[in-house]
Amino acid sequence: MSLLQLDQTSREALRAAGADMSPYEIDHHLTSHELLTLEALADLAASLPESSVEHNIGDLPDVVADGNAPSLDMPIRDLVMTIPENGAWAVLKNIEQDPRYAALLDECLDEIETLVTGEDLSISREGFVFLSSPGSVTPTHIDPEYNVLLQVQGEKTMTTGTWRNREDRQVEAERLRAGGHRNLDAPLATRTDHPLSPGRGVFVPPYTPHIVKNGPAPSISLSVTWNTQGLTDEALLHRINSYVRRTGMSPKEPGARNGVDRLKLGSFRLAQRAKRVVR
Repeated sequence: MSLLQLDQTSREALRAAGADMSPYEIDHHLTSHELLTLEALADLAASLPESSVEHNIGDLPDVVADGNAPSLDMPIRDLVMTIPENGAWAVLKNIEQDPRYAALLDECLDEIETLVTGEDLSISREGFVFLSSPGSVTPTHIDPEYNVLLQVQGEKTMTTGTWRNREDRQVEAERLRAGGHRNLDAPLATRTDHPLSPGRGVFVPPYTPHIVKNGPAPSISLSVTWNTQGLTDEALLHRINSYVRRTGMSPKEPGARNGVDRLKLGSFRLAQRAKRVVR
């Protein structure tokens, strides 16, 4: 039996999400798992590199553009174990560094991935676990991957927005890919709420602006993400375009001129190979 046990409605929702790259809600059966208990996650957090654990207070405004927020001064294992009452928000990044969680990630994405991106198969998979105290806020931000957020414990609301225009999306994607913070400097221009309780999930397309607000109980969510070659090429084009924009030019968004895109990618990769040879 599959881990998520996606029903036909959820499978059709993911296919629709892949067709129009819009957020879609799904149902799943990952509402309890031995690797997703607080104790198991506390052990995982303590075993991960420091760079793979991010945490801060959960009582934040909707917009924190620079991403700076106070953190709690306590051992990470204690922070995770006391998430029900300590007022914190935490994310465990790249959980696939632990072979057990890599297997969990693969089980989830083996059910999801091809429904969304079809034959443009993943070249990388990454998993993230979000732990939130009651009332915690994840400020308005964007993420660069294909993402399905699976609610395991507690309730939260993800609110997605749309861009005012394609240029705004392009500029923010360039900023992120050039090393900028994922957080945005303005609230959502439009709002669609996606209430999430255990057994509910939502697909979030790359670079979709969104904010997450936790409910009255502690929350555990699993984010399963993947990148395809097409998305990786787009990311590199955003990075290249960020350099071009600094010269005062206004580069076209990826996909607007495929021939120019291929030239940019080829030239950049050739330059990178030449650098490695010189070194």
